[in-house]
Amino acid sequence: MARWTGLPAYLQIANDYRGRIFDGALPPGAKLPSESEVMAEYEVSRIVARKAIEMLRNEGLIVSHTGKGSYVKQITRIVRDATTRYSRSARSASPFANDASRAGQGGGWDHESHRAKASAAVAERLMIASGDPVMVTAYLFRAGAEPVQLSTSYEPLEITAGTSVEYPEDGPVTGVIARMDTLGVHVDHVIERVTSRAARPEEAERLHLTQPSQVMVVSRTHHAGDRPVETCDIVVPGDRYELSYRIDVH
Repeated sequence: MARWTGLPAYLQIANDYRGRIFDGALPPGAKLPSESEVMAEYEVSRIVARKAIEMLRNEGLIVSHTGKGSYVKQITRIVRDATTRYSRSARSASPFANDASRAGQGGGWDHESHRAKASAAVAERLMIASGDPVMVTAYLFRAGAEPVQLSTSYEPLEITAGTSVEYPEDGPVTGVIARMDTLGVHVDHVIERVTSRAARPEEAERLHLTQPSQVMVVSRTHHAGDRPVETCDIVVPGDRYELSYRIDVH
């Protein structure tokens, strides 16, 4: 029987099994005890046992199969390595495709671009006036058949309008740094800020997440000197990604 604290019983049971999963006592592929076995081990009702198992399933830690039980999920994380993704010398492939390939998965994406007026928040990030024209490009990235990343990019049309690279994915050159180079705009640094929050309903639907789920948000901005030339919000599920950074100390 568990040593109960002030938390609800189902939370304590879920915490116990979560700890066993994280420390390797229940490795990927291991079968979890059935509801009846959880009831007996912790001396709780079926409703409590079911809520504990459901919590682990909603967190993406286990998968359940009707008539077969619940199993610890095998999670293959995509490593988003920021150390090498912003380079003038590495233009042959998409950084996302490289990340997915390193994880042993094929990477692909859908995109849609359209002209719009900058919201106040986007205008502040791009240092332009609210309502100024921007190119908006929305992406859905997949690893294999699974959606794993959403991103929305904004570029001031003052820079790209009427050029061969106005539409980020439909011109002769792709990638922000390479496209800006063709216009004589030299990107010299990129700033990323990482936060986490609950997935919004439309994000959960597009990324096939159960609710509630946590996502990480990378707010990225390319700069040419003091001028922002592109800003983007990248949304990734917390259980499918690892963010990696190298910081050189000078």
